[in-house]
Amino acid sequence: MIVVWAIALVGGIVAASYASRRAVDRALDIADRLDLSTGLVGVTVVAIGTDLPEIANSISSSVTGHGDVNVGNATGSTLTQITLILAILALRFPALRTAGREDRRGVELPIGLLTVGATLLIAVLILDEHLSRTDGALLVGVWVVGMLLVNRWQRTSHLLTNDSSRRGKLGMWRLLGWLAVVAGSATLVVQAFVRISDDIGVPELVASTVVLALGTSLPELVVDWTALRRGAAALAVGDLFGSSLVDASLAIGIGPLIRPTVVSGQAVSSVLVVAAGVAAATLIWRLRRADSLTPAVSLLLVYGVCMAVIVGVGSS
Repeated sequence: MIVVWAIALVGGIVAASYASRRAVDRALDIADRLDLSTGLVGVTVVAIGTDLPEIANSISSSVTGHGDVNVGNATGSTLTQITLILAILALRFPALRTAGREDRRGVELPIGLLTVGATLLIAVLILDEHLSRTDGALLVGVWVVGMLLVNRWQRTSHLLTNDSSRRGKLGMWRLLGWLAVVAGSATLVVQAFVRISDDIGVPELVASTVVLALGTSLPELVVDWTALRRGAAALAVGDLFGSSLVDASLAIGIGPLIRPTVVSGQAVSSVLVVAAGVAAATLIWRLRRADSLTPAVSLLLVYGVCMAVIVGVGSS
C-alpha cells in the first residue's frame, strides 16, 4: 500500500503544480487588465495562485483532524520559499540578486516583517494545542490587513473598464476551473502523505514541515523560474515573499476557520524556529550587496539549520 500511496502523492503534487501554473496564468491575465505593478501582482494574485496547494491542504487536513499537517506544511512552506527556493533561483538567475535592491518601496521588507509577526502569532495561538475558528479568522484577517498595508505602501490605484470587466469574467471562470483541479490534487496529496507517515512511523509535524513543504512549494519554483526567464524578477520576488505571508496567515487559518483542530505541543517550538528563519532570511535579502552569491549561500544555510533543529525537536 505504501507504493500506491507514494504514486498518489507524487501524482497529486505534479497535478497540483501544473494546475497552479495554469491558474496563475489566468489570474495574471485578469490582473493585467487592472494595470497592476509586477511586484504587487506577485504579492497578491500570483502568491495566492502558487499557494493554492497549501490552502487546500489546510482545509483537507483540518477537516480530517490532522492539525500538525496544517501547521507543519504552512510554516514549513513559509520558510522554504524565502530560503531554499529563493536561494536556488538567485544562484541560477543573476538578475534576481540585483532586482529591487535600491527600491525603498520594495515589497520584501514589509512583507517579510508581516510574515515574522504572523508566524509569532501562530506560536501564541497554538500554546493551548488547539486552533479554533476564532484563531483561524484572526490569521485570515492578518493577511487581509497585510494586503491593505502593502497596497498603501505601493500607493497604487486602478480602475476597471467595462471591456476589462467582461473579459475578466471569462477569465475568472477558467481560473475557477483550474482552482478546482488544484484543490482536488492537493487533497489527494494530504491523504497520501498522512497514510505514508502513519505506515512508516514518521511524526506528522516533522514530515509535513520538511517533506510536504518541499512538495507544495514546487509551484513557486516553477512559476518564478518561468517569470525570471521572461525578465520579471520583481514578480518572482513578490511571489516568494507574498506566498510566505499567505502560508503564515490565510493558508494556515482557513482550515480551522472551517473546522477547529488539535495541534501537538511540539508545534510551538517548530513555529518559533520558522519565525527566526524568516526574520534572518528577510534581513539577508534586504541587506544583500549587488550581484553577490553570499546572500543565496546564506539563505541555504538558514534553511538547513532551521530544518535540522525542527527535525531534532520533532523527533525528541
